[in-house]
Amino acid sequence: MVVASIRPRLMTAGFTLVEVLVVLVILGTLGSALALGIQDRLPGLRFSAAVSALEEELRSRQVEAMVSGRPVVFSPDDLAHPSGGAAGRRLRRIAAVGLAIVGADASHPDAVVFLPGGWSPGARIRLSEGDRAATVAVDWPLGTVHRE
Repeated sequence: MVVASIRPRLMTAGFTLVEVLVVLVILGTLGSALALGIQDRLPGLRFSAAVSALEEELRSRQVEAMVSGRPVVFSPDDLAHPSGGAAGRRLRRIAAVGLAIVGADASHPDAVVFLPGGWSPGARIRLSEGDRAATVAVDWPLGTVHRE
Protein backbone atom coordinates (compact mmCIF):
# COMPACT_ATOMS: atom_id res chain seq x y z
CA MET A 1 0.00 0.00 0.00
CA VAL A 2 2.83 2.42 0.72
CA VAL A 3 4.37 1.62 -2.67
CA ALA A 4 1.15 2.54 -4.50
CA SER A 5 1.05 6.02 -2.95
CA ILE A 6 4.67 6.85 -3.94
CA ARG A 7 4.31 5.81 -7.56
CA PRO A 8 1.80 8.51 -8.69
CA ARG A 9 3.99 11.27 -7.25
CA LEU A 10 7.01 10.08 -9.23
CA MET A 11 5.11 10.03 -12.50
CA THR A 12 3.80 13.61 -12.11
CA ALA A 13 7.15 15.19 -11.17
CA GLY A 14 9.07 17.25 -13.82
CA PHE A 15 8.20 18.72 -17.22
CA THR A 16 7.04 17.01 -20.35
CA LEU A 17 9.09 17.10 -23.52
CA VAL A 18 6.53 19.40 -25.16
CA GLU A 19 6.77 21.92 -22.33
CA VAL A 20 10.57 21.97 -22.52
CA LEU A 21 10.46 22.46 -26.31
CA VAL A 22 7.99 25.35 -26.01
CA VAL A 23 10.25 27.10 -23.50
CA LEU A 24 13.27 26.59 -25.79
CA VAL A 25 11.40 28.06 -28.77
CA ILE A 26 10.37 31.11 -26.72
CA LEU A 27 13.96 31.63 -25.47
CA GLY A 28 15.33 31.28 -29.00
CA THR A 29 12.87 33.85 -30.34
CA LEU A 30 13.73 36.32 -27.57
CA GLY A 31 17.46 35.74 -28.11
CA SER A 32 17.26 36.40 -31.84
CA ALA A 33 15.19 39.56 -31.29
CA LEU A 34 17.77 40.79 -28.76
CA ALA A 35 20.64 39.98 -31.12
CA LEU A 36 19.01 41.99 -33.93
CA GLY A 37 18.55 44.95 -31.58
CA ILE A 38 22.19 44.85 -30.50
CA GLN A 39 23.40 44.44 -34.08
CA ASP A 40 21.97 47.85 -34.98
CA ARG A 41 24.12 49.43 -32.26
CA LEU A 42 27.38 47.61 -33.13
CA PRO A 43 28.74 50.12 -35.67
CA GLY A 44 28.57 52.90 -33.08
CA LEU A 45 30.21 50.70 -30.45
CA ARG A 46 32.95 49.65 -32.87
CA PHE A 47 33.65 53.30 -33.75
CA SER A 48 33.80 54.37 -30.09
CA ALA A 49 36.16 51.48 -29.37
CA ALA A 50 38.40 52.56 -32.27
CA VAL A 51 38.62 56.15 -30.99
CA SER A 52 39.45 54.95 -27.47
CA ALA A 53 42.00 52.47 -28.85
CA LEU A 54 43.68 55.26 -30.83
CA GLU A 55 43.98 57.48 -27.75
CA GLU A 56 45.40 54.56 -25.77
CA GLU A 57 47.87 53.64 -28.54
CA LEU A 58 49.11 57.24 -28.84
CA ARG A 59 49.65 57.48 -25.08
CA SER A 60 51.47 54.16 -25.17
CA ARG A 61 53.78 55.45 -27.94
CA GLN A 62 54.40 58.62 -25.92
CA VAL A 63 55.45 56.57 -22.88
CA GLU A 64 57.66 54.42 -25.12
CA ALA A 65 59.44 57.55 -26.36
CA MET A 66 59.96 58.78 -22.80
CA VAL A 67 61.28 55.44 -21.55
CA SER A 68 63.46 54.56 -24.55
CA GLY A 69 64.89 58.05 -25.04
CA ARG A 70 64.37 57.88 -28.81
CA PRO A 71 61.68 59.22 -31.16
CA VAL A 72 58.64 56.99 -31.68
CA VAL A 73 56.38 57.33 -34.72
CA PHE A 74 52.75 56.27 -35.20
CA SER A 75 51.63 56.09 -38.84
CA PRO A 76 48.97 54.34 -40.93
CA ASP A 77 51.65 51.81 -41.92
CA ASP A 78 51.55 50.48 -38.33
CA LEU A 79 47.97 49.34 -38.90
CA ALA A 80 48.90 47.06 -41.82
CA HIS A 81 50.70 44.47 -39.68
CA PRO A 82 49.43 44.49 -36.09
CA SER A 83 51.33 42.35 -33.62
CA GLY A 84 49.80 40.10 -31.00
CA GLY A 85 48.74 41.05 -27.52
CA ALA A 86 47.05 44.22 -26.33
CA ALA A 87 48.84 46.48 -28.82
CA GLY A 88 47.74 44.27 -31.72
CA ARG A 89 44.12 44.36 -30.54
CA ARG A 90 44.27 48.16 -30.32
CA LEU A 91 45.71 48.44 -33.83
CA ARG A 92 43.05 46.09 -35.26
CA ARG A 93 40.30 48.21 -33.69
CA ILE A 94 41.80 51.36 -35.19
CA ALA A 95 42.25 49.69 -38.60
CA ALA A 96 38.52 48.82 -38.68
CA VAL A 97 37.64 52.48 -39.38
CA GLY A 98 38.95 55.17 -41.75
CA LEU A 99 42.02 57.06 -40.55
CA ALA A 100 43.71 60.24 -41.77
CA ILE A 101 46.70 61.85 -40.04
CA VAL A 102 47.90 65.41 -40.48
CA GLY A 103 51.21 65.70 -38.67
CA ALA A 104 53.07 68.91 -37.89
CA ASP A 105 56.52 67.33 -38.38
CA ALA A 106 57.76 68.14 -41.90
CA SER A 107 59.76 64.92 -42.08
CA HIS A 108 56.66 62.83 -41.20
CA PRO A 109 53.63 64.76 -42.53
CA ASP A 110 51.29 61.74 -42.33
CA ALA A 111 52.43 60.49 -38.92
CA VAL A 112 52.43 61.34 -35.23
CA VAL A 113 55.93 61.75 -33.79
CA PHE A 114 56.77 61.59 -30.09
CA LEU A 115 60.24 62.85 -29.24
CA PRO A 116 62.36 61.68 -26.30
CA GLY A 117 60.81 63.13 -23.19
CA GLY A 118 57.29 62.68 -24.61
CA TRP A 119 57.23 65.97 -26.53
CA SER A 120 55.50 66.15 -29.90
CA PRO A 121 55.36 68.61 -32.80
CA GLY A 122 51.63 67.91 -32.78
CA ALA A 123 49.15 66.19 -35.08
CA ARG A 124 45.47 65.76 -35.83
CA ILE A 125 44.05 62.28 -36.49
CA ARG A 126 40.61 62.01 -38.04
CA LEU A 127 38.69 58.76 -37.68
CA SER A 128 35.58 58.15 -39.77
CA GLU A 129 33.05 55.39 -40.32
CA GLY A 130 29.90 56.02 -42.29
CA ASP A 131 28.31 59.20 -40.95
CA ARG A 132 30.40 59.17 -37.75
CA ALA A 133 33.64 61.12 -37.40
CA ALA A 134 35.96 62.08 -34.56
CA THR A 135 39.25 63.93 -34.26
CA VAL A 136 42.00 63.04 -31.82
CA ALA A 137 44.61 65.74 -31.29
CA VAL A 138 48.20 65.53 -30.11
CA ASP A 139 49.11 69.01 -28.88
CA TRP A 140 52.41 70.78 -29.36
CA PRO A 141 54.68 70.92 -27.37
CA LEU A 142 53.63 68.65 -24.49
CA GLY A 143 52.21 65.84 -26.62
CA THR A 144 48.89 65.81 -24.76
CA VAL A 145 46.47 63.35 -26.40
CA HIS A 146 42.79 64.25 -26.35
CA ARG A 147 39.55 64.12 -28.34
CA GLU A 148 38.34 67.30 -29.95
